[in-house]
Amino acid sequence: MAKGVDIEMMPLDEDHVRAKITWSEQDVGGGKLVVEVTVKNIKTIAKTDDQLRSDARALAVRFARAFADTIEN
Repeated sequence: MAKGVDIEMMPLDEDHVRAKITWSEQDVGGGKLVVEVTVKNIKTIAKTDDQLRSDARALAVRFARAFADTIEN
């Protein structure tokens, strides 16, 4: 996986999808953080796929920063 954020959406049921957010710190030999969250299905809320990906990316950044803070301390 390349450096950055990758987001996979997997349907769970009619109302929910699982967002698997993978944050990679480096291209080779670096750290990786994977967060899986259940979110409302994009069909049941008034957000575009790009908006959902943006929300998931912001959540991933928050988790990564919190994770990095625990490692540094």
